[in-house]
Amino acid sequence: MFQSLRERLPFDRRALQTFLVVSCVLLIIPPIVFLYVRGRFDPLLVGAGIVGVITALRLAQVKERGNKGIVLLLVAAGTLSFVSLPTGRESRIPLSMVVAMALVVPWLLSMGWGKPPARLRPSPINRPLIAFIIVGILAYLWSLVFRDPLLFIWSSFPVVQLAALTVNSLLPLTLLYVANQITDVRWLKYMVGVVLLIGVASLVFFFFAPRTGDLFFYRGTRGLFSMWVAAFAYGLALFHKDLKLWQRALLLIFVALLVYRYFFIGMSWVSGWLPLGVACVAITGLRSRRLFIALCAVGLVYLALNFDFYYQNIVIAEEEGGSGTGRVELWMRNLNHVVQHPLFGMGPAGYAIYNMTYHSEDARSTHNNYFDILAQTGVIGFTFFVVFLMKLLQVGRQTLRRYSRRGDFEEVFAAVTLSGVLGAMVGMMLGDWMLPFAYNETIAGFDNAVLSWVMFGGMVALGSFAASAAPQKEHPLAMEQTAMAQGREQV
Repeated sequence: MFQSLRERLPFDRRALQTFLVVSCVLLIIPPIVFLYVRGRFDPLLVGAGIVGVITALRLAQVKERGNKGIVLLLVAAGTLSFVSLPTGRESRIPLSMVVAMALVVPWLLSMGWGKPPARLRPSPINRPLIAFIIVGILAYLWSLVFRDPLLFIWSSFPVVQLAALTVNSLLPLTLLYVANQITDVRWLKYMVGVVLLIGVASLVFFFFAPRTGDLFFYRGTRGLFSMWVAAFAYGLALFHKDLKLWQRALLLIFVALLVYRYFFIGMSWVSGWLPLGVACVAITGLRSRRLFIALCAVGLVYLALNFDFYYQNIVIAEEEGGSGTGRVELWMRNLNHVVQHPLFGMGPAGYAIYNMTYHSEDARSTHNNYFDILAQTGVIGFTFFVVFLMKLLQVGRQTLRRYSRRGDFEEVFAAVTLSGVLGAMVGMMLGDWMLPFAYNETIAGFDNAVLSWVMFGGMVALGSFAASAAPQKEHPLAMEQTAMAQGREQV
């Protein structure tokens, strides 16, 4: 029937396809023009959507698309800050968050319906991290049931709270995805290469075209980005034995420029240089005890000679800006609310409505991830998160021990990520750089926060490589039987 119908049509196949395409375009153009005139059309968003669809279709047809998706996630987070999806509110969904969901959600579904079903690699971090995600969901439900009836709740808060729950769950899930997806060291090299290239580009734009740089790199290069770029460049220069002298010199010059940009020019932004300094000092200690002592001595002498200058420009400036002892007052106020909701806290973004109701004259976020997590998930969630950090340090130490004294990329990555855990733990005291708070960094902070979770996932994956490659110790009886068999063969 279809063949006879096609024979009766006056068009051939190519002409029919052309007709359909032109018809679709003609149907789409009028609503696009209408939305553009009404100011509701974003050409940049449409262009990015077209590129995104093409990229997604391409990734679906290639091998190792999961690993390539991780690299794409870093590119989107670091360079595409200007592309985001509207929510109908002031907050917008960053492209990196969309990419992360496109990677993580199918992976989660494959655990139940995959053939064969996906399974988590054994790791000490699995249980506390999964428990933290579950507690976050319970805290959301708990906050709805046991919410103070006197609270002032504005119309957008329910949507914001769901968005905060999504971010607080998606970031840890991204770590698990990376830890279980990567099976080859070359993908870790690609990840580091992308971060270093973005670091170089953002530095060039900062000095020569800052407005253009802000368009592409602003959100993605906030938070702990400076720490990761400097730490990888510094770690490669110190640990990698195959690098030539001029390559080490270029890396060290790059680190010096980063220090100049974040410490000397941007000294008032402590989050930009303190985690960077902690990570680099830790890397130095892992490489050489003598070099560590020398670096600390030089740093202490420098700070002693310039103490008054930095005290005035950092400590006093923080006080005048309300970020000094004013933060202590915020923390104490936050703890007073936590005491009323100790088990599961006030839910994702929940302490915002308590502050707006009872402290509307100074309703600010805590600017501290530890207090944020305590307020949002209570003592239970906070305990699981601290256990997760301790297990992450344990995995980092074990991974570095397995790759120590090799002088290759694997040792560099293990040393840098272990030092990055320490730097991130310090950075969390200065802001919401690991789990962005909905009313401070907003969900757009996913752009810079996801970098740390991806790198920690890479560290866990690298540790699993070493564990699987390690020779299995035989039972003494089995070893004796093997030796006897070899002896009989020789006889």
